[in-house]
Amino acid sequence: MAAYRVYLGISFALAATTGLVYTTIVVYRVEAAGLDPLQLVLVGTALEAAYFTFQLPTGVLADLGSSRTCVVLGVAVLGVGLVVEGSLPTFAGVLAAQVVGALGYALVSGALEAWIAGEVGTGDLTRVYLRGSQAGLVGTLLGTAVSGVVAARRLDLPLLAGGGLLLATAASLVVVMPARTRARVPAEGDLSALGTVRAAWALIVRRPAFLLVFGVVALVGGWSEAIDRLWGAHLLENFRLPGPDATLWFSVLGVAATLLGLAVTQSLATRTGDTMRTLLVVVAALLVTTIVFGLATNVWVAIGAALALSAARTAFAPVLSAWLVERTDPGVRATVLSARDMFDATGQVAGGPALGALGTWWSLRAALVVGSTALAPAAALLVVARRRLRTAAAGNTNSPPPGG
Repeated sequence: MAAYRVYLGISFALAATTGLVYTTIVVYRVEAAGLDPLQLVLVGTALEAAYFTFQLPTGVLADLGSSRTCVVLGVAVLGVGLVVEGSLPTFAGVLAAQVVGALGYALVSGALEAWIAGEVGTGDLTRVYLRGSQAGLVGTLLGTAVSGVVAARRLDLPLLAGGGLLLATAASLVVVMPARTRARVPAEGDLSALGTVRAAWALIVRRPAFLLVFGVVALVGGWSEAIDRLWGAHLLENFRLPGPDATLWFSVLGVAATLLGLAVTQSLATRTGDTMRTLLVVVAALLVTTIVFGLATNVWVAIGAALALSAARTAFAPVLSAWLVERTDPGVRATVLSARDMFDATGQVAGGPALGALGTWWSLRAALVVGSTALAPAAALLVVARRRLRTAAAGNTNSPPPGG
């Protein structure tokens, strides 16, 4: 199916660019732009705050207009954001690039998942999203493998090359990306933006476990901010990495993490089961591995924990997305997914500055371990959500299977 192949191609291109750029971006931001731990987290906070602001309008735009158009524009805007950051190696320049990038992320996020769901149907979305995740992991593998070599030539080169790749991808999508289906009108029949938001919110509050799962998203978002912004600085500042070049070592780690992620997603794609149980196992694994990573004093223990953490993390987003989309009306699908991402951004904005300050004024280890504490209540919410789903299923034989 053409749409499925295009979806895999988009997932591959976005991830290849991410691997190329973000494998060594911490080196660029620390050494070229001179950012300290607090500034590193403030960069992430700026991204998430702007992302939060753009999320709802872009989700409504995708539902009322065209998910395809949002995806194409978003990929192009992401490319512009990377070029801006690579051209301005200052704290102000990096911050400005985050606002541009946030708009690109907001346009693509939710719209891409809603578009492919409309094209292929919701019968086997978990498998579709996991295959998309695998295509992304292959792209990450490729981008990561060359990132260290490219950055060794010039630290801004991965950003500039990645931006060019995304702009070329957006141009090609104009030609090859199909759009045979459109979202249905919201249940209330209101075609306005406000009507779409109201319909999405009504669906969220009346479906069993939706609000609990959104709470999990916010808590995991708070945890991820510490990991995303500080893990590289933790390895650079607290350990002596093998080899003479940190950028090449980060590429090696990225390749290993991607291979492990492929193994995890392949295992999940070939089996079906209780989605809530899967998410609970993933969150518990993230909690344990983050604590080990933060407290490790041996470089190999820290590397092993980082790899295990990365592998477990690959399962969270595709499984959660499939669970939400399968239970969401097509007319508000992108808006509901945007609401999910707003909860994620809220968690990151709420936790990011405090964790960055903790990392600057106390230690990176402390910031990582404190950040991991958000995962304990996330696991508890998943336990409650699973019970509610089982209760709802017992009272309604037409409902989806409990947890999945």
